Amino acid sequence: MAEGKEVVEMETENVLKQDHKHPKTIQASVYTTSGAFPRKGSESVKSDDLVDKILKQAQHALHLTDVTGWEATVDGNVIDPNKTYEQNHLTGTVVIHWGPREGGGGC
Repeated sequence: MAEGKEVVEMETENVLKQDHKHPKTIQASVYTTSGAFPRKGSESVKSDDLVDKILKQAQHALHLTDVTGWEATVDGNVIDPNKTYEQNHLTGTVVIHWGPREGGGGC
């Protein structure tokens, strides 16, 4: 019987370790020149989700047709939508500004 108890304890330990691997939640919103997504508040997302996922949701919700060449920034820093929030070092509440890359002025 002691052997069965050890197996249960090991399984419980493994479950607890897996719980620590669960991604954290982040509150994210997207702002464009055509509006905000979600319209009010923020979307609850997992830290291991790709940023592109919410950008696609925003594109659909705001009826954006051509987002070619658009860049996403957070606090003025360009982020990579093909990476997760974690990989972009984003935590807590995130406001993503998404739009055409600003061109430099000229003469």
